[in-house]
Amino acid sequence: MGNRIVVVEDEALIVLDIEEAVLGAGCEMVGYAKTIAEAHDVLDTVSCDGVILDANLNGESVRPIAERLKAANVPYMVVSGYSREQLDFLDESAVLVAKPFNFEQLTASIRNMVASG
Repeated sequence: MGNRIVVVEDEALIVLDIEEAVLGAGCEMVGYAKTIAEAHDVLDTVSCDGVILDANLNGESVRPIAERLKAANVPYMVVSGYSREQLDFLDESAVLVAKPFNFEQLTASIRNMVASG
């Protein structure tokens, strides 16, 4: 398999769609978390080449995870219904894919994320 991807998303059906896009991008989903605490646990135990984040997990911002990834130079992208202006933790270089997402767009964004890392 290709690059190793962790998904941080609180909606199970969306996780399935994201996993399909991860596989379509030639990557492997090696971890999944639905809360901030679970995301920290997964990142403590799994090595990965990139992370796909939902911006909001049951009302809690993923800012701490994004900051951790940025500090560790781990590429990440955000999949969210929020706009860039609403996500104050995103810098200009961060990839934001809007929900509901287009499968081809998400797959291409995953490929670009791992290529840039």
